[in-house]
Amino acid sequence: MKFRKGARHSVPGSLAAGIVAAGLLCLTTTSTMAADKKPVTIALFVAIQSNPVDQQIINTFNKVAKDDGAATVVVFDSNDSVQKEIANCKDALASKKFDAFALRPVAGPPLMRCAEEAIKAGIAVVAIGNALGPNPNTARRQIRGLAASVVQLAKTNGVAVAELVNEACKAKHAGTCKVIYTYGPLGFDWASITRKFFEQTAKEKYPNIQVIAEGANNFNPNEARTLVKSLVQAHPDVDVIANDGDLGAIGAVQGVRDLGKIPGKDILVTGGAINGQGKALIAAGELFGSTCLMPTTEAQTDARYAIMAARHEPIAQPDVEVCQAFAKTGVEPITAANMNDFTTEW
Repeated sequence: MKFRKGARHSVPGSLAAGIVAAGLLCLTTTSTMAADKKPVTIALFVAIQSNPVDQQIINTFNKVAKDDGAATVVVFDSNDSVQKEIANCKDALASKKFDAFALRPVAGPPLMRCAEEAIKAGIAVVAIGNALGPNPNTARRQIRGLAASVVQLAKTNGVAVAELVNEACKAKHAGTCKVIYTYGPLGFDWASITRKFFEQTAKEKYPNIQVIAEGANNFNPNEARTLVKSLVQAHPDVDVIANDGDLGAIGAVQGVRDLGKIPGKDILVTGGAINGQGKALIAAGELFGSTCLMPTTEAQTDARYAIMAARHEPIAQPDVEVCQAFAKTGVEPITAANMNDFTTEW
């Protein structure tokens, strides 16, 4: 594991040391013969299995389990439904075959009872991705007995999206900067909270930003492409098209091209939760920038913590905000100026 240096919100040495120590402990136990380890079974609850981010998380969990040699992962897909995730939790509890739950909540508060019931039943629980508890804006554990919280805060993403849009408006030399904003499914905390803090931060810090239209891209480039064409035709004077994720931004760039306009010149497009394709578009000048997301690092850390918790091993630093802890760019927007300092993970 590596962690960033010199970026905003520096990581205390104790946190970095604790995370590294946890990784070394896992590597030490991995080097032991699988027969010497307690076999454990982990229930991994994902928010949207068809989403490429969740696919990366699933693949990484499986790899960590394989490397461990005595861990098994069973995936439960919530399909962007809180009720489905609660039902999955009840099924997993009733099966009585799991040593740990790794919960990636669609929404934090409704999944608290699931976590509490699992802990009461002697099942270790770790939170992954979104905060698990009444406060969606903290990486700290909020439930008594929760073994770990390894998250990427949507609030942080929303603030970074607003900062990025402000930079794009400056680059466009727009006085009153007209912005179209597209977002993922609002039933998913990541999308709804990102939107809330994008709008709040823009209003409080960047009054020149005028959001003239919004729409759901549902983390689908094809839907984003169609949506953006419709919105730009209705608002041809738009300066910036902002998106909460790169899947939406990729579709937005295509939509701008379809209209005969030049992304990066006629209209600036911003993304979020950067991926490899988004980074390539930044390098090409068609995407102004994006924000941090590290699903592999998140899943590696959480999977190791879940296995440790299942074996009742201590976790030195259980509260982790991933980009703050591991990214060289920290939680700053990622643009052409600093993109070489960030390695994409999906």
